[in-house]
Amino acid sequence: SSWGGYVFLINLIPLHVLALMITGRFSHRIHIAYSTVYSLGTLLSMQISFVGFQPVQSSEHMAALGVFGLCQIHGFVDYLRSRMSRDQFNLLFKSLVLFSTAIAFGAAAVATALGKISPWTGRFYSLLDPSYAKNNIPIIASVSEHQPTTWSSFYFDLQLLVFMFPVGL
Repeated sequence: SSWGGYVFLINLIPLHVLALMITGRFSHRIHIAYSTVYSLGTLLSMQISFVGFQPVQSSEHMAALGVFGLCQIHGFVDYLRSRMSRDQFNLLFKSLVLFSTAIAFGAAAVATALGKISPWTGRFYSLLDPSYAKNNIPIIASVSEHQPTTWSSFYFDLQLLVFMFPVGL
């Protein structure tokens, strides 16, 4: 439960769901599946004492929460679209988008200012700039897993296969 690599997965799944929304391949089945996975996953992970309230307070988990919220909004918009005329829907949709965006950014700013949402971490900055951790966080720079592998290590592990794999032997 102390391994930080789970954050990669908890952000990769929402990224896939967001891509499905953008490309128009989002469906009711994906809505149900992601909502179930996010809800149960968050509730169950919060039962681990090490994790605690991080899934709802940490900035590393906000992408999953944001996509969960977008799923609910997408379902609500689909429901409204089926019940209203096209002109009424367009007017309501534009109004709700502007209002919701203003409220969401305001709430995020207030929550961050009050300390309810933690600030961005070095792991996030490393996604934007891969050299960030090496230059600014010495403990990460000292871990051998984060260093490039030497060619001699490849040769000792793979022997002659290093030279044979380009030709398919």
